[in-house]
Amino acid sequence: MTFIEKRPPWFDRLARLIEKSWQHHGPCGSLHVSCVFNSDSGEWLIVAAPVFQEVLGGEDDGKIVWTGFVFQADKLLRAMAVETISAASVCNECSPTPTVVICGRYRGNRVNLKVLLEPIPGSPVAEIIDTLRFEIRDVPKGSAL
Repeated sequence: MTFIEKRPPWFDRLARLIEKSWQHHGPCGSLHVSCVFNSDSGEWLIVAAPVFQEVLGGEDDGKIVWTGFVFQADKLLRAMAVETISAASVCNECSPTPTVVICGRYRGNRVNLKVLLEPIPGSPVAEIIDTLRFEIRDVPKGSAL
């Protein structure tokens, strides 16, 4: 497979739709959304996933967590010409996390959107949940978390 990591001009609009569909059930300010073009299949591969967070302070100090969510896709689905929607459990061969896959077209472009129900395995911590200051903040660049 040949992948091209280049964001199309419509990607930011699609990312906003994905973010609006994401309803966090607790403190969280980030969401992983990425895309690559698969030139072999002629489609954009979009991945959306929750991010890992580290708790600072309190009895869970240092614990790595992620915030639960509901993916309410009605607005996103109305903006796409959907061909298929499927769900996959964890599978060593094809899916490292439970996933919902939406295939179709967005603004005339073939897309394969994977909504991961857990953070990408092995991905770095993206946020700190500071229970002392009651705030969420990004992990500083170059931090060794």
